[in-house]
Amino acid sequence: MNQNNTYKKRTSFWPTIISMSLVLFIVGLIGIISIFANHLSSYYRNNFEVFVFFNADADAQVAKQTESEIKKLSYVKASLFVDKEIAARKEIARTGNDFIKTLGYNPFPHSLELHLNPEAADETMMATIEKKLRQMPQVDDVVFAKDDFGHNLLTQINQNFKTIELVLASIAFIFLIIAIALINSTVRLNMFARRFIVKSMQYVGASDWFIIRPFLSMYFIYALVSTGIALTLLGGIVYLTEKELQSNNWQLFLPKYGILAGILLVLAIVIILISVLFSTKRYLKLKIEQLY
Repeated sequence: MNQNNTYKKRTSFWPTIISMSLVLFIVGLIGIISIFANHLSSYYRNNFEVFVFFNADADAQVAKQTESEIKKLSYVKASLFVDKEIAARKEIARTGNDFIKTLGYNPFPHSLELHLNPEAADETMMATIEKKLRQMPQVDDVVFAKDDFGHNLLTQINQNFKTIELVLASIAFIFLIIAIALINSTVRLNMFARRFIVKSMQYVGASDWFIIRPFLSMYFIYALVSTGIALTLLGGIVYLTEKELQSNNWQLFLPKYGILAGILLVLAIVIILISVLFSTKRYLKLKIEQLY
């Protein structure tokens, strides 16, 4: 009989641990996605390129003068002038087809490869920059990374990540409510099983904190277990992602992963504190006749 009661007590806490683990896992997943999104955004911004193509009849000297003017712009970090003859030779070497002999002329224009400052890689900013560059002498076209609808690709990437984070946050909130409800239920069941002992302790002068402390200690262990399970699952996700992408960048994010692990542990402890204190305080306020 005692063994059966012990088994029931042990198994009654697993739903709480599992639900908390799921909450922490989803919150951690949002954190990992944010870490990767920020890394991708930072990489994209620091390597953002804009290609400026001149008119086909533009003279090299005029094109270089325009380059000098463009270099003076505050958002331009560096520029590379690509002579149309060099561009044609590279393309012939790449394709093995001498299109100049076939066409009778070089179809490539002079061009510039611009590297912009990271803060310039914004959709609103890029619209202004594109307009400014198109107004430069002999400029025919300005090209940079866009999606199928003509929007800045970086903006679309950030919006996609935000959508994923919003969906995961909604799921995490649902599991958070479930976890708090389960903790509240199990604490109340434990308090109910010990209701006469608790009231006896109150009558002999035991403080609320003295009564609550064992419950906090017990659920603090559950918080550690839940955090451990969540971190193990998140570690598996990171490992499988790195393996699938054939990269080994996890060392770059190690400090951020450490901060994320700390946040998850604090979150678990906060959930436990709020749930246990709320449940026990309500029970301790009941009168003796309400315990039956």
